[in-house]
Amino acid sequence: MHALVFWLGVLLLWHAGGCSAASSSSATCGACSLLVTELEASIATVDSRKTIQIGSFRVDPNGNQDGLNEVPFARSEAHIYELLDNICAKSKEYILVVHPTTGKSVYRRVDATKIDGDKSKPTLSKLESACSDFLDDYEEALVGFIRSEHEEPTREFCHQQLGVCSSVDVTPFPEMPDGSLPEEEQKDDEKDEL
Repeated sequence: MHALVFWLGVLLLWHAGGCSAASSSSATCGACSLLVTELEASIATVDSRKTIQIGSFRVDPNGNQDGLNEVPFARSEAHIYELLDNICAKSKEYILVVHPTTGKSVYRRVDATKIDGDKSKPTLSKLESACSDFLDDYEEALVGFIRSEHEEPTREFCHQQLGVCSSVDVTPFPEMPDGSLPEEEQKDDEKDEL
């Protein structure tokens, strides 16, 4: 009888652990989102006319330099690797918030939301650690992906290419200037109150 109670307890704990994990985005997904978001934001600040020379800097016997190409600086490998140097420290600018549409907890930049969330030191340390681990595992794939422009970069890289985020994790936040919920959600909330 004791064995049955023990195994039922284990099953209950396992099920409860699975349920809580489903309502919160993983730190790996948060790290992927952070990296893509921060890289895209930094790239957007660079003058699109700025270029960099890449290729061979060797001089042929006639004194000419062959093999040099000019490419846009913003999405060059050199610039992307430079941006990656201290990018995980930006995890301190993120909080864990509940997405107003999906109800799932996701990491979001503090200045990009007016929603209160978890900005405790353990939560942010977990995100920063996951960011470093993510770079160890996926740095080359990330650089290769960021070198070209994408319509929905976080969804395309973190969900479709790597699969570290679910489609719910990368659902865009509703854009409201005052931080309020969209009208449909406000109406639903009013109906619930009645």
